[in-house]
Amino acid sequence: MKKTVIALAIAAFAATGAANAATVYNQDGTKVELGGSARIFLGKTGHDFGKKDFGKSQRGDLKNDGSRIKVNASHTLDNGLSAFVGYETRFKDKQSENQEGSKTTFENIVTNKLFVGFGFENVGKLSFGRQATTADDVLGDGLYYRSGTLNPLTTSADKSIKFRSADFEGFSFGADYLFGNPEKYTTNDSYKNGAGVTAFYNYDFEKNHNIEFAAGYTFDRYDLNSSLASRKEHNWLLSSHYRLDAFKFAVAYGQHTKKETGVAHDTKGKYIFLESKYDLADVAGIPSTLGLQWERYSEKDYNGQDQGKSIKNQYIAMADYKLSKNVVPYVQYTRATEKDNVGQRTSENIYGAGLRVHF
Repeated sequence: MKKTVIALAIAAFAATGAANAATVYNQDGTKVELGGSARIFLGKTGHDFGKKDFGKSQRGDLKNDGSRIKVNASHTLDNGLSAFVGYETRFKDKQSENQEGSKTTFENIVTNKLFVGFGFENVGKLSFGRQATTADDVLGDGLYYRSGTLNPLTTSADKSIKFRSADFEGFSFGADYLFGNPEKYTTNDSYKNGAGVTAFYNYDFEKNHNIEFAAGYTFDRYDLNSSLASRKEHNWLLSSHYRLDAFKFAVAYGQHTKKETGVAHDTKGKYIFLESKYDLADVAGIPSTLGLQWERYSEKDYNGQDQGKSIKNQYIAMADYKLSKNVVPYVQYTRATEKDNVGQRTSENIYGAGLRVHF
């Protein structure tokens, strides 16, 4: 059924010939829209933090960088009430390899988001299902490949209830409740439940001159194979974004705390984020953006005694060129370093070109 729905939506989109997210059905108060983006990155792509071969023996690669297809539908009811549904695919499920051992990331379609909800005019939206949390909007990173990798907040949920308010004079807020494994103590790391709250404020000084603030707190609980052992993780983040004409600047600071009972293993972490972007379109007439980003996450480990401190840093420099608002090629260089709690250092250089095509 799922594949049939996707096929019908794609066929309807193809018939429209549109380059933007398209309305494929709009009748009797029901509206269906289709959109998405293809995202690829070609170059030396690197490994995730913590890998044994971090920064060593790497070849150039072609990677799918989160390509997606989105279907959104809504139906207008009476008295400012509406119902909506959202569906988003990604390409993550294991795909058979034409060349054995190639480890492709252009894989099978999987459900990344699937949710339903109600919209209340001038109040907000309440949704249920697999979806991004309201904390996903707090950091607001704006670059491309591996951007915002070290963000400590819980930004997605397998199954949750989510409320995001409407904007009230620049203020808005959100709340989430995350459901976990319905069975108790089944594995060493069985997700029990979680929650989150967020707040946002934006103020426009004048056209193209504004400032935004955001704050988020997320809480996650895990069962550790016994009623006597559990893990709790607390994360919070504060961020601010400032825009003055062609210049944009962002800063964020957050903390992470993990506490375990029954195994005496706690960690405390600190997160720092800086980002700047400069749009050359208004200044030089070139439809291009230059961007810089720095992330740092440091963590202290306690296992009955101080086990030392680990530090991760990631630096990104990029430039894009907008062939149109929907077709954006870019080049990027990333430097990632890591020092573990015993002082061993690893690093890698990631560089290449990417392309994003939005529809």
